[in-house]
Amino acid sequence: MYFHNTLSKHKEEFVPSRPGAVSLYACGITAYDYCHIGHARSAVAFDVLVRFLRSKGLDVTFIRNFTDVDDKIINRANQEGISSEAVAEKYIAAFHEDMDRLGVQRATVEPRATEHIGDMIALIEKLIAKGHAYATPEGDVYFRVRSFPEYGKLSGRSVDDLRSGARVAPGESKEDPLDFALWKSAKPGEPFWESPWGNGRPGWHIECSAMSERYAPLPLDMHGGGLDLIFPHHENEIAQSEAAIDGPFCRFWIHNGFVQVNSEKMSKSLGNFRTIRDILESYLPEVLRFFLIGRHYRSPIDFTFEAMEEAEKNARRVYETMQLCMDALQRSKWSGGKISPKFASELESLETAWDDAMNDDLNTAAAIGHMNNAVRLMNRLMEDKTAAKSEEARPLFERFLADMSRWGDILGVFKLDPQAFLAELRTCRAKRANLDVARIETLMADRLEARKNKDFVKSDELRDALSAMGVSVRDTAQGATWDIA
Repeated sequence: MYFHNTLSKHKEEFVPSRPGAVSLYACGITAYDYCHIGHARSAVAFDVLVRFLRSKGLDVTFIRNFTDVDDKIINRANQEGISSEAVAEKYIAAFHEDMDRLGVQRATVEPRATEHIGDMIALIEKLIAKGHAYATPEGDVYFRVRSFPEYGKLSGRSVDDLRSGARVAPGESKEDPLDFALWKSAKPGEPFWESPWGNGRPGWHIECSAMSERYAPLPLDMHGGGLDLIFPHHENEIAQSEAAIDGPFCRFWIHNGFVQVNSEKMSKSLGNFRTIRDILESYLPEVLRFFLIGRHYRSPIDFTFEAMEEAEKNARRVYETMQLCMDALQRSKWSGGKISPKFASELESLETAWDDAMNDDLNTAAAIGHMNNAVRLMNRLMEDKTAAKSEEARPLFERFLADMSRWGDILGVFKLDPQAFLAELRTCRAKRANLDVARIETLMADRLEARKNKDFVKSDELRDALSAMGVSVRDTAQGATWDIA
């Protein structure tokens, strides 16, 4: 399997440094607000990565932190008149609720910054002893960027270019404008911890270095997050960690692409800020997840309602085909007719192509394309009524469902009962169309009663009434079903 390594700027074959085991660290949220779609994209991308690695039989230690002390958390606490601890607890709980709905599995370890202050202080002390960091009279501690010659190797930025735009803010006693904070002296009204340099709190970057080393042997196999973290966060992590251990910090750096909304950068000022909770008011969680994995994780993705509806249609087609295959397998009698060997060979080719796509830098977009072709293949088979009843078709239906189960395990989709999903999807779509589901069900029941009584005039009237509401009715061997037209 190959992954694009941000550090080397190209795809490399991935082989774990320890046989059978992988260490992976992904930067988590700063817990001061509800998660937005950008958080969802990163969480789902790394969830698929973990699922994929585990499908290879690898023992993955997945570390995802929570930043639970930060300027934004302190500001929110002051706004709401509660403690910083209460703010962090509220939004960490909200994160778990959102991720559970999206099918994002919990990390192996989910450390919080405030639980590892001692680890951070020990790391800072080591950096000071090695001459890579210094304390100021005010009680701040800074990392000497120029003491680490390889600074900029992840982002591709040079120290000289960075120096031209750097400034020292009022009240800072930096030796160099490029130096970044490892420890911040306490300000009035802020949470603080005791340290050798006085009361204060850690800088943002130091927490991930300390917690990485605490929970996994260095170098890490993989570390990542969104593209926005490459500089300065991940660049600073590399500098402080490698300066402390005199060796490599991480072998592979993995970064997911940005999310836009209607081709614009998402921001509250533009009025296009979309939280996960906002989106799940109108769409099912699995539809949102399916939308997010529909693009390669490194590519930018544009959130639009049209794109969500397309993802919804695609997910519905898959579930409908799964249900058709399940229904076919309930058949008690199969014919002895023959089917073309092309069906089996095509399915086998798609299975190989699916695996190749995922092995090639976790290309979920290509993998979903192969999955859709498998869906079309099954629908072609079922369109031929004679072939669909053939004994030779049964193992193909079983094989397709087995593929969907395996692929769904890795992608984190298509694990629900098809009938239940399709029913929930109808209700969700009706809600978006401002339709009364109870009224629809009543009309459907009345129509069924009319058909039982052979009152076809009334049955047609009820169908017309449903159609006027924007509801389509389909009569099947299993009974009548409805959907939003």
